[in-house]
Amino acid sequence: MHLSTRALAIFLFFSLAVPLLAQNRMIRGRVIDDKGRPIAGAAVSIRTLDSQARKYDVRTDGNGVYVLMGIPTGDYRVVARAPGYSPNFISSVKPSLQMETAADIVLTPGPDQKLPFELTAEEVEDIRKEMEKAEKRREVAPDVQALFDEGLQLAEEGKHLEAIEKYREALAKDPEQANILGHMADSYTKLNKNDEALEAYRQAIAVKPDDATLAALYTNMGVLLSTMGKDAESQEAFKKAADLDPASSAQSYYNIGATLFNKGRTDEAAVAFRQAIEADPDFDEAYYQLGMSLANKPETMAEAVQSLRKYIEIGTKPEQVETAKQVIAALEQSMKQ
Repeated sequence: MHLSTRALAIFLFFSLAVPLLAQNRMIRGRVIDDKGRPIAGAAVSIRTLDSQARKYDVRTDGNGVYVLMGIPTGDYRVVARAPGYSPNFISSVKPSLQMETAADIVLTPGPDQKLPFELTAEEVEDIRKEMEKAEKRREVAPDVQALFDEGLQLAEEGKHLEAIEKYREALAKDPEQANILGHMADSYTKLNKNDEALEAYRQAIAVKPDDATLAALYTNMGVLLSTMGKDAESQEAFKKAADLDPASSAQSYYNIGATLFNKGRTDEAAVAFRQAIEADPDFDEAYYQLGMSLANKPETMAEAVQSLRKYIEIGTKPEQVETAKQVIAALEQSMKQ
């Protein structure tokens, strides 16, 4: 049987077209959270693991689905990222001619960070060093704890010089112990060695300046700075404590107000006491001090009376309750004139 030229052309077209369509490899997947919910708008990066370094970037739709069609043969890694989630990946994804290749990825809540294969050689070396340091700290941890406990016992007995020596021995084995440095500062304070105490607080905070657990150290340092007459630094320390530990910010603002009030800066003190009350509406001492801060000016006397009445309602110190009543009586008499 002979085919005409036209029939031969059609035959060749379909013979060639079928393999071309068959080359349409496809990767399809879903990006979901750890509860199985789809993550829309997740960034999905598809990279070859071979030397050709082909790169493709897509995003998930409203159902968390992404699709990449027409992808060449190869060995791929699929990485997914989304705001509020730590990245995750799948390696050795090999799209097939026969069927679409599924590559689902689960993301868990957390910070965005580099994945192991995204780290530079310098970053890998830094991680190795940190791991070595952590291992050394684990090895000396029992000795450090024993020395620290001895120091605490000595401090409780009022033997602060001896306590400081024990703290020093512990810190010689592990210098990055903010808690030990904080107790050392406390012992120096008890000995009226304020400069040494301040230096110990600063060393403690330098270990991890923005660690929320250090809020108490910032507070203690703020109190110390206030007694040393370093008002501006004191207020900065209290503000840092408030930022690090919002749950305890009322006390930090109160401390700022008390520092300012003691310096006669009653207007600024009133602002701080209001912040303390905003953070904790049941902070009785803040109401008392706010009332006292506002009592000396005609334009703020009404607010002073209101604040002192609130203290009388919730205050726990009988002598201050009585003082508040007397001040209110005097203010009301003054406002009538």
